[in-house]
Amino acid sequence: MTPNIFPVLRYRDGHAAIEWLRRAFGFDTHVVHDAPDGTLAHAELQLDAGVVMVGSTAPSQAGNPWSAVRQGLYVSVADIDALHDRAKAAGADIASPLKDQEYGSREFAPRDLDGHLWGFGTYAIPVTGEPNIYPGLHYRDSSAALAWLARAFGFTPSVQVPGPDGTIVHAEAKLDAGTIFVESGPRDPATWGESAQATYVRVADVDVHHARGVGAGANIIAAPHDTPWGRSYYVHDLDRFVWGFTTYKPA
Repeated sequence: MTPNIFPVLRYRDGHAAIEWLRRAFGFDTHVVHDAPDGTLAHAELQLDAGVVMVGSTAPSQAGNPWSAVRQGLYVSVADIDALHDRAKAAGADIASPLKDQEYGSREFAPRDLDGHLWGFGTYAIPVTGEPNIYPGLHYRDSSAALAWLARAFGFTPSVQVPGPDGTIVHAEAKLDAGTIFVESGPRDPATWGESAQATYVRVADVDVHHARGVGAGANIIAAPHDTPWGRSYYVHDLDRFVWGFTTYKPA
């Protein structure tokens, strides 16, 4: 099994973020590329079979939508031209057109119906195993989001959890080996801030992992607790991005 969906996180200081994520969460450095000015252009950090892409923030650059956001997703696909045409036909806002990159990948970057930025490309990270990192995206309307993601990007909805009013408060959607979490409803400002994306990681021992994060100075949002779907805890990292660590395994 080859993971194919990866959170993209852009930190104020990418190098400091790498060291913190290694110390607090146990990530290993997989790839590191610096920009000419010494900031972090791109890094890949691995935890088991899961990978997150990390970089430093930079001044907004015309033609580079990634310079204007702090978070997004990258998805590796085989037939990028077909997916590009599908997304365009579904009305996706193509923020960066389909093109061949100097590092060998063919890519484009669309925004979805709520403005989340995605990157799709043929670049495949050489890791194998069961995926254990699941980006979580918050939408105004989960039902509409699931339908749009299926139509535009080819996702297949799986789990759907209705709230008291019948709206979907949590759902999961798959594309090849990867899974994303789709959420809606009120966002607690103390937890989410201005963010509408979180990173969820499956770990074997939540309590041991929590103790490691506490030792590294992580800001714990919710201490380890048992839920009907597994044991979990939630944390802000050094740039206040939201992470959830859990024993839950998507269906």
